Amino acid sequence: VGTSARGRQSKARVAERLGTMGGATRRSNAYSKIDTETNDGEEALKDAFAHFPPLKPMERDPRFESQLMKRTPIREICLAVFLLLLGTSMYVVALLCHYGHIHPKRVSKGGFAALGTLVFLPGFYMTRIAYYTWRGMRGYTFDRIPHQ
Repeated sequence: VGTSARGRQSKARVAERLGTMGGATRRSNAYSKIDTETNDGEEALKDAFAHFPPLKPMERDPRFESQLMKRTPIREICLAVFLLLLGTSMYVVALLCHYGHIHPKRVSKGGFAALGTLVFLPGFYMTRIAYYTWRGMRGYTFDRIPHQ
């Protein structure tokens, strides 16, 4: 099978552009190293925050403040106190059953202890957050109480 003169010329041009004459490819220009001593990134970062006033040591950054309403979640606090009291009363029933004041055939002490734990823990968690917020402890807000 013969090849035309035109086909041989185009193959030669392609090989010449790629620099392949013996099968291996070589780049005609080597990579140049990038100057790593420039501080352009740091200067650009400083310029990006130049329009913000400097923060005082104990000042809070307004960009990270919650945009939600600052309301007291009364319904969630009432639910938390109810869960806390219900869980505590279930523990008391489990203890009374354990010590024999309530006959164990009437009540399952393991069930009351397990349900008391499941009810007590979320009630304690939310009541603790509400109490610490009311006392004004740093780091606690009503935003940390789960709400609907």
